[in-house]
Amino acid sequence: MNKTRILACRTMEDEIMEILPQDIDSEFLEYGLHNTPDKLRLELQQKIDASENYDHLLFGYGLCSNGVVGLKTDRHTFVVPRVHDCISLLIGSKKQYDIEFDQYPATYYLSRGWIKQEGDPLSSYYKYRDQYGEENALWLIGEEYKNYQRVVYIHTVGDSAEYVKYSQEVADFLKVIHVEMQGSLSYFEKLLNQEWEEEFLVIPPGKTVTTNSFL
Repeated sequence: MNKTRILACRTMEDEIMEILPQDIDSEFLEYGLHNTPDKLRLELQQKIDASENYDHLLFGYGLCSNGVVGLKTDRHTFVVPRVHDCISLLIGSKKQYDIEFDQYPATYYLSRGWIKQEGDPLSSYYKYRDQYGEENALWLIGEEYKNYQRVVYIHTVGDSAEYVKYSQEVADFLKVIHVEMQGSLSYFEKLLNQEWEEEFLVIPPGKTVTTNSFL
């Protein structure tokens, strides 16, 4: 019997655990790894090498700034969503994400998981303030997010009221508009239910994940 494990970013833990079949094991990695793709790749490769008892490894990651490029194995089949980042996964459609990007390229997306992991501009400001003081923190945030047009909160699972409220606070802090969007678990459902068509990369044992795989 094939054994399956999913390795995913902790920002998507709530969505995945909502629908995770009992026969699939899971492990969630720290969200901050996406800021340093080389560290993400190293951490994922270590998890892969330690997954000796599994036949299939599913990934709750997209290309993620090339963080998955170079991953390899001699024994597992990899299944990776054919997307650039987790926003497509949370929306449930790469096509819909591309439409949003064409209309509003300077969008900061938030979700329940991102807020819980303090992966947002307001949390960054508080960290900068503690390190560098108020004036420098405001300057850093101003430079980092000066081109953004809006903040979008993606609804997926659970009660979102407190997270929507916080998302609005982030938008107010950045002085941009705030939008709410209904997300979807469809990408995760397909990944976990082995509906691996053109939306996924299926990498057989002995092959390596490459950038061209996502084209």
